[in-house]
Amino acid sequence: MMGRLGAGLAAAGGAVARALSGGAVKPRTFHAVQCFGADGALKWEETIENLTVNVGLAYMLSTFWKGANYTAAFYVGLKGSGTIAAADTMASHAGWSEITQVSQAARQTLTFGAVSGTTTASLDNSAAQAVYNPTASVSVAGAFVTTDSTLGGTAGTLIGASDFATPRSLIAGDTLKVTTTMTTASG
Repeated sequence: MMGRLGAGLAAAGGAVARALSGGAVKPRTFHAVQCFGADGALKWEETIENLTVNVGLAYMLSTFWKGANYTAAFYVGLKGSGTIAAADTMASHAGWSEITQVSQAARQTLTFGAVSGTTTASLDNSAAQAVYNPTASVSVAGAFVTTDSTLGGTAGTLIGASDFATPRSLIAGDTLKVTTTMTTASG
C-alpha cells in the first residue's frame, strides 16, 4: 500500500514540476521602468521580462507547495551592467552588480495590489511603484526582485532579474520608477 502511495505522490510532484516549467502554469514577471528628469519630464521608458532564476523557482515551489519559510516581504533592486544567468543568487551573481548610488537607504519594498484575471492572473505594484533617485551618474541595465531589503547586500533569495536591451544612463536629480507585474497563465 505504501508503495502505491509513494508512487502516486512522486507522480503528482512530477506533474507540478512539469506545470511550473512550461506546461499548465507558467509564472512570468515584467519590469516597466520609467526615468524622469529633474524637470519631471519623461526621459525614457522600457518594459522587460524578468528571468526567474533557479533559486527563485525553488523558492516558489518550497513556499507555495510545501509551506516552508514563507515571507510576503519582497524588494525591488536596480541592476547594473552585465548579464543575468539562471544560476545567479544574491550571494553569487558575478555577471552583474547592484546599483547603490541612490538616495534610498534600502531596496524598495514590492507592495502588490489585488490579483486580477482568471485564465491569466496578474498582480502589480502600480499603486506603490519602487522609486529610486540616483546620487551620481550611473548606468542602469535592469531590475531584480529579492527577499532582502539591504541595499548592496548578498543575503536573501534572488527571485529573478531582468536585462534592458542596452544600459540606460541616469544622472543625479533623475527619478526612476519601477512597476513590477507578475502573471500566471494556464494552458
